[in-house]
Amino acid sequence: IYKIICANMKSNTDHVNKRNYDDFNEFFWSRECLQYRYSTGDPNERTDLEGGSGITTPLPGESQLPITVGMLNAPKTFLEKRSWLRGIMAMSRLVEWHIVTFYLLSVLAFSHDLVWGWVYTLQVASGVFWLFNSLAICWGLLEVWSSYPGIHLPATSIFGSIFVLIARFLILVYQTLYLMWTFGPSKGSYLGIEADSTFWWWQYVWLSLLCMTPYFLEALTNLCPAITTKLYTSRNDYIQTFLNILFPISRLYVGKEVHESLKHTTVYVFFWATLIAWKLCFSYVFEVYSMVLPTIELTDDYANFPDQSFIKMSLLLLLRWLPQFIVYCIDMTIWYSVWQAFAGTSVGFSEHLGDIRSMKDIRNSFGRAPEHFCSKMLSPDAGSRRGSSASFLNTQSESSLDSRRQSLMNPNSKEGQSLLGNDPHKLQGYVNRLLDVRIQKWVMFSTVWNEVIDQFRAEDLISNKERDYMKFSRFDGFSQAI
Repeated sequence: IYKIICANMKSNTDHVNKRNYDDFNEFFWSRECLQYRYSTGDPNERTDLEGGSGITTPLPGESQLPITVGMLNAPKTFLEKRSWLRGIMAMSRLVEWHIVTFYLLSVLAFSHDLVWGWVYTLQVASGVFWLFNSLAICWGLLEVWSSYPGIHLPATSIFGSIFVLIARFLILVYQTLYLMWTFGPSKGSYLGIEADSTFWWWQYVWLSLLCMTPYFLEALTNLCPAITTKLYTSRNDYIQTFLNILFPISRLYVGKEVHESLKHTTVYVFFWATLIAWKLCFSYVFEVYSMVLPTIELTDDYANFPDQSFIKMSLLLLLRWLPQFIVYCIDMTIWYSVWQAFAGTSVGFSEHLGDIRSMKDIRNSFGRAPEHFCSKMLSPDAGSRRGSSASFLNTQSESSLDSRRQSLMNPNSKEGQSLLGNDPHKLQGYVNRLLDVRIQKWVMFSTVWNEVIDQFRAEDLISNKERDYMKFSRFDGFSQAI
């Protein structure tokens, strides 16, 4: 097996004829691999250094061919087509979002300067449905181009891709007709139906909502990722048929049960909602609206002056709008960097990142760990249950205990004189009780700490040497860990 893989990896042929690790790995996970035996046909290669004797020899009565024969005949199952279209396909959703939002901002800007009514503005803005369907057909054709014939897909996925492309194309044809008739004469007869422009616009809207159904479902699953896991892992035949028809490439997805919680999704949606809202407001004022007046003046010159070239006007409009659109597509990364800095600062403050800057801070924080551990894990009356006069959770921290002990041991201090009186044993017994509470906290904390360190070692996160350094030590004759 090693020799076959090594020979293919060292081959100087192009990637079209060169099988890589992924091709062999896919062969091992296919049903065809079960038709071969784990042995070699060469008697000189039947010694397995890592296994027992005879492990690579065929069993009595075994007639299957060796696995090496299957690997030599295994086809190349994945062929990546190298082209700039691969990059466009990988960022298809970003490209689609920028085109659609740029169109909507342009409609809003022109409606403000040309004083369109809200009905006419809504009709022009509804052209975004035509854009969605057109772009979906483009992405579907790119998927077919990238998958065929390099990736082997089941018949249901192939049928689903063809069905979606044909259905979207037919819907696009009728969308184009309905949208043209919407801006045509107010009264007209089309397809044998005599109706006004409003009727054809509603036909366009209802037909557009049909092809927008996958977008609504995808948005719902993004807002609630658990729904995506249930759909992808469902054993229902109708759901799987739906996925094969509308999302054939989803059959190749891995990690279908990995999703974020609704709490994390809410934070994620808030981050992007605020970022997108700011980006759209900024782009509308400085990138889109500023181009409306020059565009109106150019088209006005073409419409009112004779001997004006339509091609020349179109080129001028293209030269003016293209840089604005390029900047519109790029500045998203700038605002993302700013929002990322704000989010990182917020997370840093909430999680107290940077509070510990030196080894002294580490020692001080670790010294406070037993106090915080007991405050979280013990009940308020934990000390009183053991007959102690001081509760575990109502005592002061270690630093305050030290300062109080020094104050008590000082006969000149007011607190020491009030407790000392004529009986020095009374003061010593009180101090011992305070120290006993602190020692018991360290004993409990050290026991749990050692269990955590042992678990780290069991999961191979630390070495034996690191484990010995980090664990508390216990000795016979001592009542506490060291």
